[in-house]
Amino acid sequence: MRSSLILVFLFLASCGGKTTSFKMGHTTRSEVVAIKGEPLKEEEIPGPEGKVMIYENDEKYQLKGDIVVHRFKNPIGDEKLLLFWKHKLKDCTTNSKKLPVNLGAHTPPEIELSCPEEGLSVIYTEGSDSVSRVVEYEAK
Repeated sequence: MRSSLILVFLFLASCGGKTTSFKMGHTTRSEVVAIKGEPLKEEEIPGPEGKVMIYENDEKYQLKGDIVVHRFKNPIGDEKLLLFWKHKLKDCTTNSKKLPVNLGAHTPPEIELSCPEEGLSVIYTEGSDSVSRVVEYEAK
């Protein structure tokens, strides 16, 4: 009996730590809804990627038809540190580029550090080590 309880405990502990990841370019809207529930709201955007599903904590899923093509989320924990991402992407050929500046803004430009092999980008403010946004897309 005791060994059965230990096995059940180990099984439950291993399931509790799992996170669900979505594969950009393959995951459907209904798969996201099945895992995350209905979005707080949906917004239409111009172009072929015509809809964005918005969830709590400003997590967004951009759709092209019924397929998820981008996921945008706020970083949590160590993800907020640029050093975390540089270490995570150390084996990836990364690209950095300045993002267009809002003409009315008086803030430093933002930089996008991307790893196309992983389908991952992080956005941070120039001169800062703090990441403001994480973007997932279909890996190349």
